[in-house]
Amino acid sequence: MAKKKQVSQKKQNFKENINLDLVYEPNKTYKLIFYAVMVLFSFGLSFNFVRFALTQNGSLGFPLDDPWIHLTFAKNLLDYHSFSYFKNEMATAGSTSPIYTLLLTAGFIITKNEMLLSYTLGIFFLIAGVISFYKLSTLDFKKENFYALLVTAIFASDKWMNFISVSGMETTMFIFLLIGTAYFYKKRKAVPFAIFSGFILWGRPDGVAFLGALAVDYMVSVYISKTDKEVKLFSKQEWIKIGIIAGAFFAVYFTMNFILSGSILPNTYNAKLTYYSPEFKSRSAFLRLEVWDYFTKGAYGIVSVGFIFSVLKLFYDLFKKKYNENLLYIIFFSALVFIYWYKLPYAHRFGRYLMPAIPFILLAAFTGFRDASKLLGEYFKSRNICIGLFSIISIIILFISIKNYDDNKGVYATECKYISDRQVAAALWLKNNTQEGDIVATHDVGAIGYYSGRKIVDVAGLVTPELINKIGDKNYSEFLTDYIKKQGVTHLAFLREWYRVTNQTPLFSTINISPIETMEIYKFIPEKTHIMNKVANSGVMQAQDQLSSKTQQGTRNAIQILNDVIRIDPRASYTYLILTYAYLQANDVNNAEKTLFKALEIYPEYREALVQLAYMYKVQSKNDLAVKYAEQCLKLYPDDKQAQDIMGLKNDTTKVKKP
Repeated sequence: MAKKKQVSQKKQNFKENINLDLVYEPNKTYKLIFYAVMVLFSFGLSFNFVRFALTQNGSLGFPLDDPWIHLTFAKNLLDYHSFSYFKNEMATAGSTSPIYTLLLTAGFIITKNEMLLSYTLGIFFLIAGVISFYKLSTLDFKKENFYALLVTAIFASDKWMNFISVSGMETTMFIFLLIGTAYFYKKRKAVPFAIFSGFILWGRPDGVAFLGALAVDYMVSVYISKTDKEVKLFSKQEWIKIGIIAGAFFAVYFTMNFILSGSILPNTYNAKLTYYSPEFKSRSAFLRLEVWDYFTKGAYGIVSVGFIFSVLKLFYDLFKKKYNENLLYIIFFSALVFIYWYKLPYAHRFGRYLMPAIPFILLAAFTGFRDASKLLGEYFKSRNICIGLFSIISIIILFISIKNYDDNKGVYATECKYISDRQVAAALWLKNNTQEGDIVATHDVGAIGYYSGRKIVDVAGLVTPELINKIGDKNYSEFLTDYIKKQGVTHLAFLREWYRVTNQTPLFSTINISPIETMEIYKFIPEKTHIMNKVANSGVMQAQDQLSSKTQQGTRNAIQILNDVIRIDPRASYTYLILTYAYLQANDVNNAEKTLFKALEIYPEYREALVQLAYMYKVQSKNDLAVKYAEQCLKLYPDDKQAQDIMGLKNDTTKVKKP
């Protein structure tokens, strides 16, 4: 019996010795060195994105249009003392992040360079977030400082953290607020916790997921504290302080939104819920593509293994009535995904709506790797296996993260150029080619609102909230046409994949840059301008996809779809042009000719239809007709090269007619 007790005691002692402790905890000097390295490392990585994009594109930019929304509000707040999107004439709660807008306003006092200001704020909050992440990770990796540093390095080199830090968005600020809130919550520091948590909704309305996760975590803590006295709680007096401070922040936030827009949440919340509702976006595709694929590619693929282990351990600890430090992180991630899955199944470009979960996924994943390493170390009775396994996994993830970071530089540069070539180019054209009193209707209000200097009607509802309730209607284009007439709109600026204008020639187009997401500007002529029905426009794009297959079945499908589109929206000349291409692909020349005539009946100046008709007659050796329509085209568009080439038939026709 004595021997068994000794063996049992040895096993117990061994288990207690299995840990990932450093030989020492860093003193103040080393901590200062660590912080300095973090600052330089973080700044260098994020700034490198800007440097690379500038080298590639020859100009600074953002990979999103939304940053200029914040900037426009901030500029008007400074210049006109109004939270307005145009001078002091469009006061509205159109900023998703009012606190970020206020910071930009303060920044404009120092510099008028919107790029420098946005980059500075984004990088500053990334650095603050990295330092806060390190401090939070030291709570989860008690006496394991080396591993806290490893995880912090991985967070600092994350491809999306660096990408979004120089994207002009509030994301890194919001992440800093979440990390700070988690840190002070775990330290049970009532006042700073109240301040940070009070700012969360000011950072983004989806911060409600984090507030909910805090509530769940604390309720579990209260329950477990009955049997585990090591679980600390806030005192009653501390809760009173938290309630007063955080409650005041929330009250001001809700009041401001209500005064500006009649709702306690920003316009952007309701507008995007309407535009990207589950009626139009697939919930299953969201989970598959925007959650699973997003968090299982590259370094995230390995990270997800540790995260899954932490989830399993969480259930085990809850079963054993033991508090688990990862509960807050896992509940937050789950709540964030659920909110978007249920209300708005769209993570937006680059998955930016889910980026705030990244630091917490990393913390949960690496504590999972640590716990798994301890289990293996105990099983093999080897401390070296325990420490070695965790270190190897961490270093592998760090190297892959750096590789992913390097690859993402190219994505950043490409996307900056994409926005500059479309939204920024359109904004500058409007500034230089329209009158000061002109009004522009557009769905991308960022760069156009900031650079054009023109009043905006936002057809997506972000800063024109009265349109929000109509966006989901099938006949929204008809309602929109009447609305913009009443608003005195003079110009339309649309990506034609979003809103297609037909029966008119654009004043500006990016078609020569890329046929994908072409930005076009039109003069709005109330009795002539036709905005296609959204269902019809989607049908035309679906038909084009079918035609691109170059198969008989695809062609038949396209013809069927386009005829259905014509029944929905018979006034769009563009639909008839695409139907012409479908008939020609099916070798049905007679119907192709009829549809071209229909297109020209609706829109007699239709360049593409005139050229196509002339070319079709040329192929049929009907040279007189070919020349007739080529001449008609050249009268309207003297520089059209295709029509000029067809006019070469005129001499041949003349020669044939001579006796």
